[in-house]
Amino acid sequence: MNKSIFRKKSVSKLLEDLASGYGDSEHHGGKLNKVLRTKDLTFMGIAAVIGAGIFSTIGVA
Repeated sequence: MNKSIFRKKSVSKLLEDLASGYGDSEHHGGKLNKVLRTKDLTFMGIAAVIGAGIFSTIGVA
């Protein structure tokens, strides 16, 4: 299993990306990278189903 459930980027990698023009600035094209993987989308779907079930169970019609 992974050391952490969160993905982390090191400070050196952040500085390297900033120097190469890959930053949060609008001046660099504003392109978004795909970061959601199959596992992320699967757990998001499971969470949505569980959340909807809790909402509909508690709610009174």
